[in-house]
Amino acid sequence: MVLMSSGLLYAAVTLQFFTARDNSNGVLVEWKTGNEGGTSKFELERSADTPDNFLLIESVNATGNNSYYSYLDNSVEIQNRSSLSIYYYRLKCVEPNGSYTYTNHITVSHTVSGIRSTWGSIKAIFR
Repeated sequence: MVLMSSGLLYAAVTLQFFTARDNSNGVLVEWKTGNEGGTSKFELERSADTPDNFLLIESVNATGNNSYYSYLDNSVEIQNRSSLSIYYYRLKCVEPNGSYTYTNHITVSHTVSGIRSTWGSIKAIFR
């Protein structure tokens, strides 16, 4: 499942899109900006199973207007061994003075294959 936001304005940032989709190696999160205004960095945050407990998973420096960003969240394989998980993602748009705004969250369903789950269990035995 993919949820996409597009053409949304958050303070000084205009997002052309903000998406997350299931990938064989995790969850691929992508976004493209129109105008980044005074944004100095984006902090990608994730919450599992509920949109109430977001944690920072990646910080990316802003590169300027009309920029494309992506992040492969492969830590979802480690954190949840159930066959189907729901993840929520949002961006924290941070300005140089420390002020920030959040985007709305997007949701993605992620399925861990039986092979990947079994391999993860085998690797854990030898740690």
